[in-house]
Parts: sequence; C-alpha cells; structure tokens
Amino acid sequence: MITHQYGQAAQRFFIRFLWVFILLFIITLTEYTDYLPSLRSWTNPLAEQLVLWSGQYIWHLPKGYIYQLSSDSMGSLIHLFNLILIACLGSVIWGCCFPKQDYNKLLFGLTVMVRYYLALQLLLYGFNKVFKCQFFIPEPNILYTTVGETPRDLLFWSLMGSAYGYTVFGGLLEVIAACLLLFRKTYLLGALMAFGLLANVVAINFGFNISVKMYSSIYCFLSIILILPHLPRLYAFFIQNQLKAPIWQPNWSTSKQQRVYLLSKIIVIWLLFFEGLGPYFATNNFNDDTQERPLFHGAYAVGSFVQNDYSIPPLQTYHHRWKRAFVHRRGYFIVQTMDDKMQDYEFYYDNEQHLFELIHPHTQISTYFEYQQLNPTTLLLTGTLDKQVVQITLQALDWKKLPLLKDEIHWTIDQIRNST
Repeated sequence: MITHQYGQAAQRFFIRFLWVFILLFIITLTEYTDYLPSLRSWTNPLAEQLVLWSGQYIWHLPKGYIYQLSSDSMGSLIHLFNLILIACLGSVIWGCCFPKQDYNKLLFGLTVMVRYYLALQLLLYGFNKVFKCQFFIPEPNILYTTVGETPRDLLFWSLMGSAYGYTVFGGLLEVIAACLLLFRKTYLLGALMAFGLLANVVAINFGFNISVKMYSSIYCFLSIILILPHLPRLYAFFIQNQLKAPIWQPNWSTSKQQRVYLLSKIIVIWLLFFEGLGPYFATNNFNDDTQERPLFHGAYAVGSFVQNDYSIPPLQTYHHRWKRAFVHRRGYFIVQTMDDKMQDYEFYYDNEQHLFELIHPHTQISTYFEYQQLNPTTLLLTGTLDKQVVQITLQALDWKKLPLLKDEIHWTIDQIRNST
C-alpha cells in the first residue's frame, strides 16, 4: 500500500513537472515562426539573463561562451538545465497549493498540448523538405571540394540535397505523422511514427555532428511522452495479442462544450497548416532547386592569371594563384587556390560601374575588381590583389552536370557498368 502511494505521488509529480517544463520550453525555445506569434521574443531577454547568472555562479564558466539561446549553444544547454530546476520547483509548489487535482484531465490536457506542438514542428520540417528548402541542391563550391575536406554535417546536407526524391519522401513522412497527431483516434499511431522518424534524426544529428541535437532530442522526448501512457495497450496488442480500450475518453458535460472544442480544434489545425504552408505560397517557392539564383551565381574555372604583366602558370607550387572561383547564393565570393584551400569573401556587385567588391570576413578589407563580360560564359576581372595588379579570366563551368547531380536510376548493374 505504501509503495502504491509513493508510485502514485511520483506519477502526479511527473505530470505536473511535464506541464511546467513543456510550457516553459514552448515559450522560450520554440524556433521563430512566420505567422504565429513567437513568444520567445519577449521571454528571451529574461531567460538569457538567468543563463548568464547560472553560468557565472552555478557552473563557474569563463566569459566568452555563447549565452544566447541559439541551436546547441552553451546558453541553450544552461537554459535547459534551468528549465528542469524551475519545473521541479514549480511542480512541488503546484502540488502543495492545489493538492486535489483531476490528474486524468491534466494528463489529457498535457497530451493535447504535446500533440499539437509536435505536429507543428513536424509540419514545419516536413514541408521544408517537401519543397526542398531544408536540403537544397549543393552549392557549387561544395561540389568542387574533395570529400576528405568536407565536414561531416555539410557532406550529409549535400548528399540529401542531391537526392530530390528521397528528401521529398522524408518530408512527406513527417507531414503524415503530423496529420495523425492531430486526431484523437490516430494520434498514437502518429506518435509511434514520429518517434521512429525523430529517433533517426537524433542519430543523424549526433552521427554527423549537426547542430540541432538539443531540439531533435526534445522533440523525440515529446513523442515518447505521448507513447508512455499507452505502453500497456501496446504490450497487450503486440505481445499478448489482445485489445485494450483507450486510457481515457473526453467526457463532455454538454453538447455546447463539445461544439466549442471542435470549433477550437478546427481553428488550431487551420493555423498550423497556415504556418506550415504560408511561406511557400507567399514566395511561390514549391521547389527551391528550381528557384532563380543571384546574378553571377555558379562555378568558374580560372583560365589566365596575370600578375604585374606576368602570367602565372596553373601549378600547385603557386599557392596564391586562383584555381576556381564560386559565387554563392547567399552573397559570398569563394576563391579556391591551387592548393585547394577555400577563402570566403562577402560579395557585392555594381552593374552600372561593372564593379565587384570582395570583403574579407576577418580583416574587413575590401578588394575591388572591374569586371568585363567577354562572352556569355567568360568574365575578365581587373584589379589589385595583395598589392599586386592582376587580370583574371573566369570561365563558367556547367556544374549542374557533375555526377552527383545526375538525376538517374540504374535498375540493373549492367546500366551502372555501361555508364562508367
């Protein structure tokens, strides 16, 4: 009897803890949205001050760590620890102030909150994959970087971005799981599906060192929260070959309460899909791979490289000679030298004056080149580089025809042999 009482008290504490912890997580760590209000805009200043205090007086961290609540920052991890402490304290105070609670209703409400929040995150990430905005086609500079020189996270991102069908398939699975979570009769199936998807995402993030480990782990934890109350039913179904009734059913006192619940549900579901799909309709972007890229975007082979009227041959011993140049979609000009080292510059251009400006990211020193379009695929850059007068010829490369981007399926090994 005493053991049963302690077990029941622990369950009730855990339910109160989850209510406080998940609510605080939603209002402080939910990623910014386009249309739904982002509560963290108001809560982050206070949360970050608490992070600074905790880092100094609890963890005794030296100054200089990232205290902002960005993905996988030290500040986010400290904040997560703070939320756990606050949730434990809040659960104790809640239990003392309100000893008589209907924990079936609390658990039902917690489940509804987690279902809809997790569904929103799966819709956001799912549509992001379906429309190729998360795993977009690899940038030209990545395609001309050797595999050994590419970080694991960027390599994974590039491989996913090169496989259109698989990326869309993965996104559709997340959207389906989200839809299943939105309805009481199917949410357990959606939770099981979400757990499988998110457990795989967590493994990928840790295995490839991708910087969303904390978020993916929390989302996976939320799917487990939805599954836990149903473990006896799952055990009975899969192991004992028996069917058990659901744990709870909503008991509406009046038909008016039921109508209000259904109307609220319709509005919430509409808002979730509006947030998930709205940005793509607003920009008319339903396949990011086909969207127009900035002017000069692409990869260029360096033909001639003339320095102070002396032609520098394309030898690896001339480390400062350019081998290739790339224009990134996000406003970067990237130079690959003969030793295959990459150097990024902020990139601006003036079409009227035919001028390129390259700004070094660390020194903030600007380098200017006058450019001349010799023909549709050739540029001539003239300017001063490292206090030397240079003329550089850039020949556009057809980077979209590289093997990684070939959209082909070999049904037999004979086709593979014939294509190599």
